[in-house]
Amino acid sequence: MAARFRERGFVVRALLSGLLALTFVPAVLAAAPRERQGQPASSNAPKPTTVAAPLPPPRPAALPTPAKAAEPASVETPAEPERPAGPPICYAVFAERGGEALPTPATETQRPECAIEDPVTFREVNLPDGGKVTLDSAITVRCSFAVELAAWIRDDLSALAQKENTRLAKLTGVGGHACRPRNGVAGAPISEHASGNALDLFGLAFQDGRSVSLAGKEPELKPLREAIQRSVCGRFTTVLGPGADASHKDHLHFDLKERARGLRMCQWAVE
Repeated sequence: MAARFRERGFVVRALLSGLLALTFVPAVLAAAPRERQGQPASSNAPKPTTVAAPLPPPRPAALPTPAKAAEPASVETPAEPERPAGPPICYAVFAERGGEALPTPATETQRPECAIEDPVTFREVNLPDGGKVTLDSAITVRCSFAVELAAWIRDDLSALAQKENTRLAKLTGVGGHACRPRNGVAGAPISEHASGNALDLFGLAFQDGRSVSLAGKEPELKPLREAIQRSVCGRFTTVLGPGADASHKDHLHFDLKERARGLRMCQWAVE
């Protein structure tokens, strides 16, 4: 009996010890982190290693300026042949019609009241067959007038010469730009010659030595003069010749004057 009580007492003490342990252990576990947080780091922990990095090279005081590439040697451009200044289309057409332009003298266009729009100076017209027709002196006229004049020489007059079994060689007694009033009369309206829009012509010369005066009266040359009259009056808006007035009794004047309603004037009494 006494032995049972001893056993029971031992069991009770064991249970009490177990309960006390369960109560104490959580408190110890909760306190342990706080103690570790307050403790200094263990001397056995590895220390960081400091490595000495090399310093960059010193910056230069000024960066060198890159050398410029050698420039190519300049090439001289050959000078273009001298040609009249103005609209290239008109001068191109003039050349197509056979005209050979020359440098225009500065004195031809200096006076404002007698200025020429797009002046052309020339003395020769090339024919389709390779021949040339020469004016007995160089003239300066407006480009648009020069185009029509070259076409008249190249297409009309040269064809008339062929019908005469010869070739056209020269235009004689020509006169182009002239800064003056009409017919040279003081106080008269400005002449079409002043703007380079007219030509005076006395006659034609052929390669076979013959010549024709436009104011002549030879009966055998009348058919040729009448053919010249038809061609010149068909191309130009004003034609004045013998029979028109005293100022044109010995030569032909023709121009491209513009008039209202496109009126034209052809006054040349062929004899």
